[in-house]
Amino acid sequence: LWHNESDIDYLNKFPPTFIIGPPRSGTTVLYQLLCKHLYFGYVNNFVSNWPNCPITATKLYHMLYPDSNDIELISNFGNSLYPFGPNEFGKFWYRWFNQLHKLKKEDEYFLKRLKIEVSGLTKIHQQPLLFKNVVHSMRILDLHKIFNNSTFIVLKRKKIDIAQSILNAKMSLYNDKNHPFSVISSKDQMDPLIPYWKKIVSQINGVYFNIESAVDIIGSENFIFIDYKELCENTKTILKKIKMNFKEKGQTIHFKKNTLTNNLNYSTGIKVTEDDYNLLYNEINNE
Repeated sequence: LWHNESDIDYLNKFPPTFIIGPPRSGTTVLYQLLCKHLYFGYVNNFVSNWPNCPITATKLYHMLYPDSNDIELISNFGNSLYPFGPNEFGKFWYRWFNQLHKLKKEDEYFLKRLKIEVSGLTKIHQQPLLFKNVVHSMRILDLHKIFNNSTFIVLKRKKIDIAQSILNAKMSLYNDKNHPFSVISSKDQMDPLIPYWKKIVSQINGVYFNIESAVDIIGSENFIFIDYKELCENTKTILKKIKMNFKEKGQTIHFKKNTLTNNLNYSTGIKVTEDDYNLLYNEINNE
């Protein structure tokens, strides 16, 4: 009922933006910050429950919850709180991409259906949609082909800090250092003979390598690079920088009237056992 091919024109005025980077690199807090302080449209936890009919779910949400809510900068392994919290919308994207990060089909009709659904959401929000999903780090070329005016915001964080956070996530969620976690970016991650510290570093390197390769192919003008430490220690400045980057691309993203967030806590140092830290540190520095 809500699928209109003519809505695709909204993607020319409001092209989508994708936040990418390795897991545990700060993508979630940036997602929350941008949804909280700038006028982006986004898919919330309520809408994410209906990945097969997101336009209908969005219309229903606006009927049930007409008032806006202030997003909290709290998450649990990428998951925000409350029905209005920003969501990764993974089940929706797996309608179009397989587990190997490839499009399930590449015919014109299939891709047009995806564009119609995203443009339908864009029409409702009347703002560019912001998507955060680290798996998109492995889908950049296809996303660029489908949404050719899109922007990719890349989080850069110290590898040792990402590696420790991934290891802690594995232990917290699975109590298993070898358990797969988040995006699969290298064959090493699936090899049972490769030790966990090598898998973690290979995962991080695989994501960044794919991003760097995409930059070489489609051009740096499609990317905004954000340093996680700078985001934490100069939050307002980085948000203004992102806004300026969009302005330079000919896209105006306005700040909301709420007070800008104070600087965030930047945490670094040893967060795992000394033995694990040394294994990860040496693997990173022996590259």
